[in-house]
Amino acid sequence: MAEDPWQLTGSGPENYERYQVPSVFGPLARLLLQHVPPHPGQRMLDVACGTGIVARLAAPMLGLEGSVLGVDLNAGMLDVARRESLSGGALLEWKQADVVALPCQDAEFDMVLCQQGLQFFPDKGTALREMRRVLRQGGRIALCVWCDIEHSPCHVAIAQALRRHAGSEVARRFEAPFAFGDGDALHRALVAAGFQDAEVRVEVLERHLLPPEESIPGLLASTPVGPEVAALSGAVRHAIVEEVAAALASYRHEGGFTVPQSTHVALATRWPGRT
Repeated sequence: MAEDPWQLTGSGPENYERYQVPSVFGPLARLLLQHVPPHPGQRMLDVACGTGIVARLAAPMLGLEGSVLGVDLNAGMLDVARRESLSGGALLEWKQADVVALPCQDAEFDMVLCQQGLQFFPDKGTALREMRRVLRQGGRIALCVWCDIEHSPCHVAIAQALRRHAGSEVARRFEAPFAFGDGDALHRALVAAGFQDAEVRVEVLERHLLPPEESIPGLLASTPVGPEVAALSGAVRHAIVEEVAAALASYRHEGGFTVPQSTHVALATRWPGRT
């Protein structure tokens, strides 16, 4: 399968780890792990692991007898994951792989987690069936998928500014993480893939951002539209930051911004039944 257009290149993975993980993906990973707490000795698969924050947080919970495999299509993200891995806890392993052909045995894992990855998979049904295949009977899957973009004021403000200053195509690409924001559709996809006990919950995170002159350029640089934004003139980039800051004024405080962002958390189980 060809790479999807939501892929970070160049310094994107480092910017992702620097700006996105502290502000939202670290807190989100902690939330996800609260819904499916790992137990010592379990085997966990982290699908579309990015720079590995879910795997890295789970490793101490799994203990020395546990293991975590992180898979991602993007080699640059995996390079950062390897660099950021800490010693101690479960064995961490990283592999470049496509979710529709996971390099794993049937029933190899006790749990499969996927944080903000499903919306980018062109073939979601095959991806979910592969995740089910590698789960043992009784194993749990947990997914995070953003709600529709209107539930993320920060991204609404940035998308609007991009549409004015960089064009509709750049704005559309920036909005890609919110392309599967229908909770009912997510539930149906899990059931169609053969999972049981499927449920979809809505959680609201507080995204903590630095002052706009740092956080907005950093956030944009850590997305695939970063190169297009960097190619704009300094005056245009400044206008984008000013417009986003004005739109988020009600969320501003001395240290930056605290902005709500809603996500679906989907949970399901593999029980005997469909293969």
